[in-house]
Amino acid sequence: MDVTNAVGNSITTNLGDLEIVKFLGKGKSGYSYLAQNSGHQYVVKLMHYEPCAYYSFGDSNKVELEVSAYENLEKSGVQIPKLLDVNIEKNYLIKEYIDGNLVTELIIDDSLPDSCIEQVCAMSKVLKSLGLNIDYFPDNFVLSNGILYYVDYEHNPYDEKWDLANWGLYYWANSKGMKAYKETEDPTQINECANSGVPIKLPFANTVNSWLRTYG
Repeated sequence: MDVTNAVGNSITTNLGDLEIVKFLGKGKSGYSYLAQNSGHQYVVKLMHYEPCAYYSFGDSNKVELEVSAYENLEKSGVQIPKLLDVNIEKNYLIKEYIDGNLVTELIIDDSLPDSCIEQVCAMSKVLKSLGLNIDYFPDNFVLSNGILYYVDYEHNPYDEKWDLANWGLYYWANSKGMKAYKETEDPTQINECANSGVPIKLPFANTVNSWLRTYG
């Protein structure tokens, strides 16, 4: 199966045969798709091994990394989708589908509620106490029935440079840049330069600092 264009295919899992019906997004480790069978919906994540200019997974198996990360986050109490099935040989995992609003879309629409900022700041405090960063890019969060979910499993050892306050929140504050990035796929709309992975900060410092004073 072509992981970059899997819509219309089916995949045999321990949950039965799943029909892949919609592309959801691409991350550093995989392509995520909405899949269904018998009226149930799931997220299928098909791993890729495409290079990333600012992040390396080394020689580790990405499915095994995600399983380990899921187990750690489950213990933390952070709201995440349940891991339902794993296949290391075929390089995929199946997650619970969280039906709600992608935070990126809320940002683009200028409709991001303060409760999202409050909840992601609370997540950040918990994870920092555990010595962890998650990927705070807004594509990785869904607001469902007022609850904010981190729908990825990736985490890394805590590093102040890449935490919520010094990295992630600048994407949450950049509504126009995020809209342009999604339309053009040009990372310079949201980052200092194309391959840096470092967000544009100066125009959004007041907003981010205000959020941190209130919720951080």
